[in-house]
Amino acid sequence: MSLRLTCLSAALLCGLFCLPVAAQSAAVPSVTWSAGLGAFFSASPYRDYTNKAMPVPMLRYDGKSFYIHGASVGYRFYNTHEDEFALVASPLWQRFLHQDTHDPRLRLLSDRDISGSAGLAWRHHAEWGTLQASAQKEFTGHGGGSLFDVSYGYPLAQGNLQITPEVGAVYTSRALNDYYYGISLAEAANSGLPSYRPGGSTSPYLGVVASYQVSGSWLANAGLRYSVLPKAVKDSPMVDSSHTQTYFFALSYLF
Repeated sequence: MSLRLTCLSAALLCGLFCLPVAAQSAAVPSVTWSAGLGAFFSASPYRDYTNKAMPVPMLRYDGKSFYIHGASVGYRFYNTHEDEFALVASPLWQRFLHQDTHDPRLRLLSDRDISGSAGLAWRHHAEWGTLQASAQKEFTGHGGGSLFDVSYGYPLAQGNLQITPEVGAVYTSRALNDYYYGISLAEAANSGLPSYRPGGSTSPYLGVVASYQVSGSWLANAGLRYSVLPKAVKDSPMVDSSHTQTYFFALSYLF
C-alpha cells in the first residue's frame, strides 16, 4: 500500500470517524484535493432514542501547512515524516434531540447540540505503527469542557486494500459530560427525572478503518468503532446503554 493511499484515506476519515484526533497525515500527499460523500451512523446511548444516519460531504485539501480533512481544519506548525504537530478545530458529533426519543420524560428535556472543539494534535509514525494524541476544548458555548484522546493503530496492507485496527481512549471533562448527560434542577422538576451532575470520565474504544483504492481516481473508506461508556455516562437517567458503535462509509474522487 502506497504512502499516498495511506495519507488520503486517513485524511478523509479524520474529521468524522476518528474524532477528535485530527493530525492524520504523515506528510503532505502528492494529490492535494479530493471530494466525495460519506454517511455517518452512531447508535445513541440515550434512552428509547431513534438513531438516524447522517450524510456528510467529504472534502480534503492539503497545503504546505493548512489542511481540511473532512469536517476538521488544521494548521501544521511542525511536520516531518515521523512527527506532526498541528492546531486543529473539529466537531463533536454527539447530540440529543428531544423529539427523537420515545421516552415521555426525556421528551421534556432540552436539546444537546453538536459542539465544536479546538486544540493541539500530535501524530507519530513508525514501522511499529502510529501513535496519535490530541487535547481540545469546546468553544461553542456548551459548557466549555475538554477532551483528551490517545490512540494506537497499525496498518495492514494487501494490494489496493488497507485495514488499520486501532485501540484508544478518550477522557471527557466534567463540563462536557454535564452538557450531554447531566440533568439540571429545572429539567428534573419539569420532567420528573432525578437531577444528575456527572464527573469527568474515560472511555476506551476499539476500532478498524478500511480503505480501498477502486481506481486511480476513486477511493472507498469504511470504519467501525466500539466504545465502552464510563460509569459517569451510564449512571445518567438519560442513558440506557453500556456502549456505543459508530459506523462510517465514504466514496471520494481524487483530483
